[in-house]
Parts: sequence; C-alpha cells; structure tokens
Amino acid sequence: MIQQDPQNQEFNLRSYWQILVRRRWLIGTCVLVTTVAAAVSSFLATPIYKATTTISIERRGVRLLNTSLTATEPSWLDYQNWYNTQYRIISSDAVLRYAVKQLDLENRPTLLGEQADEEPSPFSLGGLRAKILSVIGRGAPETGEVDPLRPYIKQLRAGLSVDPVRDSHLVEISFVHPDPRIAAEVANAIAYGYLRFTLDRKTRIAKQSKDWFVERVAELKREVSDLELALQDYAAQHQIVLGQGEDVTRRNLSNIQERYTQAKIKLAEARARLDTVRSTRPESLQEVLENPVVRELRSRVSALESEYREKLVQLGEKHPEVQTVKAKLDSSREHLQEQIAAIAASAIDSAQAAFEQARREEQQLAQLLADATREASEADRAMIEYEARSLELERKKATLNELIAKENEMEQSANLGDTAHNVQIIDEAVPPEIIYRPKKKLNILLGFLLGLCLGIGGAVLAEYIDNTIKSPDDVRDILDLPLLGMVPAPRPVKKAHGEEPVRCDPAVITAEMPLSPAAEAYRELRTAVLLATPGHPPRDLTVTSCQPGEGKTTTAVNLAIALAQLGRQVLLVDSDLRRPRCHDVLGVEKDRGVSTFLTGLNDLDPLIQQTRIDRLSLIAAGPVPPNPADLLDSPRFAELVETLRERGEFDHVIFDSPPLLSVVDPVLIGRQTEGVVLVIRSGYTSREAGRLGKDKLEKGRATILGAVLNAVETEHVPYQYRYYRYAADDESRPRRRGRAARAGGQRT
Repeated sequence: MIQQDPQNQEFNLRSYWQILVRRRWLIGTCVLVTTVAAAVSSFLATPIYKATTTISIERRGVRLLNTSLTATEPSWLDYQNWYNTQYRIISSDAVLRYAVKQLDLENRPTLLGEQADEEPSPFSLGGLRAKILSVIGRGAPETGEVDPLRPYIKQLRAGLSVDPVRDSHLVEISFVHPDPRIAAEVANAIAYGYLRFTLDRKTRIAKQSKDWFVERVAELKREVSDLELALQDYAAQHQIVLGQGEDVTRRNLSNIQERYTQAKIKLAEARARLDTVRSTRPESLQEVLENPVVRELRSRVSALESEYREKLVQLGEKHPEVQTVKAKLDSSREHLQEQIAAIAASAIDSAQAAFEQARREEQQLAQLLADATREASEADRAMIEYEARSLELERKKATLNELIAKENEMEQSANLGDTAHNVQIIDEAVPPEIIYRPKKKLNILLGFLLGLCLGIGGAVLAEYIDNTIKSPDDVRDILDLPLLGMVPAPRPVKKAHGEEPVRCDPAVITAEMPLSPAAEAYRELRTAVLLATPGHPPRDLTVTSCQPGEGKTTTAVNLAIALAQLGRQVLLVDSDLRRPRCHDVLGVEKDRGVSTFLTGLNDLDPLIQQTRIDRLSLIAAGPVPPNPADLLDSPRFAELVETLRERGEFDHVIFDSPPLLSVVDPVLIGRQTEGVVLVIRSGYTSREAGRLGKDKLEKGRATILGAVLNAVETEHVPYQYRYYRYAADDESRPRRRGRAARAGGQRT
C-alpha cells in the first residue's frame, strides 16, 4: 500500500501502477461486467429515430412601416435572454397544443404508440414519482375540468429537443420515436405550431398596441388641457406678466441697492465729520478759523498786545495807561474765547444732526432693500415654477404629437397589411434512415470506461482499506527497519506438458530446491545477516514474528540451512516452548530439548541432535512445560546461551521463538542473543501489529538486526527487486532437461 510519510514525500506513480497490477482481477471484473451490460442493453434496446426540422428566428418586433416600437439596439445579454425565451416557448404547452391539434391526436390517439391517457403503473418509476408528489403536495391540483390534450402534450414534450445552431439564428426542432415517419411528422407539426403561435401572438400584440395607443392619446389630451388651465391660473395668481414682470422687479431692486449704497457712504462721512469735530481743539476748527468775528477779535487782541508791550516798556507796569491797556486786552481775550466756544459747540451740534439724519436714511433704505429682495426672490421662484410647468406642458404636447403620429402609422400599417414575420421554416423534417439511439459503439465504450473507472477506484479504495504490510517500502516507512531479505510466496514448479507440478515443504526449500527463487532469497537473507553486525557476523540470533502464521519457523530453518551450505556448523534451537515445530520439519525426536535443560539437566550433548541436513544440528523444544516464560526468564536460559557461545563447536546458533504479540518469550530470548530477526508476512501482518512488535522488542532491550518480508507476491516486488520476479517467472515455465534442470546445485 502507498505510504506518504510526514515529510511529504514526492508522489510515486510507480507505486500506483503496482496497486493496479495487484488489483488487476478486480479492475478486469468491473470492466467486463460494465462492458457486457452496456453491450447487452444496447443490442436489446428498441431502435429510436430522430427527425429534425430547422427554423430561422430573427429578433424583430412588430413592424410599423419603417419604424419600430423599440428605439434602442438591444445588448448582447438581451439577445441571449430573448433567444433562450424562444427555446422555452417552443417546448411550452401553448405551442405543443397547436401541434396536437395539427396532428389530430384526439382522433388518432395511438399515433405516438401507447395510449396517451394511460395512467402509469403504481409499481413503475413514473407511478412512484406521482405518488410521492401527491403525498408531499406537489402534484397537480385536482380540478373539476380535465384537459383532454394534456396527455398528448406530455408525450410530445417527452420526445422533443430544441437545439440552437452555433453562430447562427437557426434552431433545430427534433423529435425521437421508434417510427421514423412519425418522428418527422411530429417535428414538422411542432415547428408549424411555433410559427402559428408567433403569428397569433403578433396579432394580439398589434391589437393590444392599437387599443393602448387610442387610450393613451385620449388620456394625454385630457392631461394637456388640464395643464394649460393650471398654468394660466398660476400666472394670474402670482401676477406673472411675461416679458415685463421680471424687468420691473429687477430694476426696482437695482435702484434701491444704489440708493442704499449712497446712504451708507453718507452715513460714513457724517460719522467721520462728527468724530473729527469732537476730537479737534475748538480754536483749530475750520468754522472757527473762517469766522469773521473771530478774525476781528484776534486782530484786536494782537493790536492790544502790541500796545501793552510798548507802554510797559516806556511807562512801567504801575502806570495808569498801562493798566488801562491791560484791562482792554484781558476783556478782548475773554470775548474771543467765548466766541470760539460758541462756534465749536454749534459745529458739534451741526455734525451730530447730520449724522443722525444720515443714519435714519440708511435704516429706511435697508428695510426697503430687504423688502425688494424678498419680492424679487418670490418672483424668481414663481417664474421657475411657471417655467417648469410650461416645460411639462411642452413634453406632454410632444408625447401626444408622437403618439398621434404612431397611431396614424399603425392605421396605415393595418390598411396596407404589414406581414413582416421573424420565424421561417428552413428545412422540413424527413423520415431518418440512421438510428439515433442506442449508439452501440459509444455505449460499449462508455461501459468500458465506466468499468475501468470503477475498477481503478475500487482498487485504490481496497488498497487504502488494506492495513497490511506488503512491500519493502512498507517495511522501511512504517517500521523504520532495514530490510534483510524478501522471500517470495512459494509456488509449485511446473514441469513438462502432462507432468504434475513439483511441490516442496517451504520449511526446507533451500535444501530441496536450491535453484528456486525462495532458496535464492534465503541466501540473500544469509548474506544480509552476516553483514548486519559491525566487526563480526552474529554468533547467535533470534528469529521471531509478530503473529502466528507469518513463517518465523520456516525462516529460521531455511536461514540455518543457508548458513550450513556455506560449510559452517549451525545449531538451530527450538525455543518455542509452547508450539514447537522444528523437530517435525527436520525429522528428529522431541522428547528431550530446551525445556529438559532448563528444568535441571546439565549436559547439553544428549540434547544436540544431528539433522538430515549436513552441518545442521538441532536442539528441540522438549516436553511442553507449564511455565515457559518463567523458564526462559531464569538464569538457566542465560547459562544455556552462554554455554553454546563458549563451546566454539558451532559457528552460528539460531533460536526459533514464539510470536511477539502472543507472549513475552521472544523478548526474553532476544535480549540474551546478539540480534533479532523480525519476520513479516506480506499481506498478512497489519501495520499496527508490526509497530507493536517492534516497540515490544525495543522496550525489552533486544537488538533488532532487521526485518524479513515473507510470502511476497511477485506483483508486490518493486523495480529494484525485479530479479525475484524474473526468477519466479522462469521457475513457473517448463524446464528442459540439461544443466538448468539439475537439482542439488548450490549457490553461495
């Protein structure tokens, strides 16, 4: 079985090929069964003929002279949807009803074969389906009136197929029937039924269109009249005078805006004048400087000051004239200040009054501007609404005029008889000569392919369900053990024609059939065992298996024979104290042996028996004791192993032990020897058993030299082991007398 380790190893096609080779009988059976079934059903089936009528379907609406109701070119998706709709219409009840009437099936009920109104048997698939649908509520509802054409429509639909011709507007309408003449007649009837259906539909559409036009024109006329009256009422309500109202409102608003701007400028000037008068010294005011009284007073003060200085110099300060001039000077100065203060106060009052007047005017104009702006906005909204209503009225009038024109064109089209049609019959169906189905060659090929797929799938499934170890790759990947050897399954050797096949006991095949593939495999095992330990070949080793029946005794005996054929002295110790077999295989007595030594006998010589194989001796198991595990775990067994190792009489000592998973004996034996050989039977030992056996030996501190894959089928042998397949195939062929037929030859 194919294994994929955790490291994601690469996919191995050769392993899958080996699966197919191993399961070839399953694959062959599936292929044979499905191919024969397909052939039988094809040759026994009733021949069915297929007749085809070809029609052309162009996408065109109801034509009105040179115009069409559809103004825009449809998209590709619209075309696809439209044609798919037509294909469904061809198989609809409406079209098939036309075909039933044309075929006159009511008067010819047996034209299509069995009675159309026959109810399906309750034991047939159709009857069972109808029963299920009626139970779940999806069946046809019971009505008081039964359509007499319904059974015929179902029959026509059952044999009908509609297929568009690629890259064209052609459609093939086909009908299948055992009678080729009936198939052609029905196909033509369905095509003409579709043609009749489209003509009737166009007539209905044209009538419905005309009625719609008349109704729509009258409705639009009423809407246009209502809109005109509503527009006039709106203009009167909002005092809209076309051509003047907008100019007067805008002109008034512009005039007020201009006056308001001037008032704001005047207010700013008055505020600046008032601020200037208030912040300027009185004697520096323009009104003071330009006043003639102030000028005259200033001249008098200047003259008095000059006179005062002259007399002061001439007469002195105490002189009466000087005092008189000084009094006049003080009086003039006081009068001058009074005049300046009076003029400044008058200037401030005048500037304040001008500011207040300008502010009142600005406020009045601001209010007028707000009112004018509001009136202009209302006038604009009214005008916009008026224009919108006018546009709606114009659109209604345009639509009305267009519909009136279409209505006139439709009347002219009806008078002229516009006969444009988008469905044409290109080729009528003729009775076919070639059988449509069953397609015998295709069915047989499909049956073959189906059987091949089922067989391959079943083979892979069976392989993955199979949980046994079968190949060297399984030993490496699952058990992580080196493969010491691989022994093919024993087969009888075929002789010349008429002679019986030669059979041999597999336990001694290395001695009796040294040229057989199994003997060659044991010699390969011998070489691998001799090289399994570093420094020197193992002096003693244990042969065991995971379960009974895997060939551990056969392997132990043949390995001992192969070592003896090298000219070495070999001792085989049957340490299976529960079910010993070595004495039967080699033909010696079993009354004394290992159990005898373990229970008290100190001399080994009486226990060692020579077998019929040169240089191969055996210590049998002896009488079966009641406590084998206790004896093997005793110091006496360790003494037995050590004694055999020290004697030096034997080059190799091989211990045959019980199965690992049954008892603990192999672990007790294996830890006393230099190594353990684990026998795995191909296709028999499960992966779990192999892992448990390996773990048990490792936990018992036994040294595992490797594994031997026993009873391997030739198809399980990978490419690198193809020699065994070659040898097995060669052995199965009749041999000629001569050198190749000599028995007794030995290979090392």
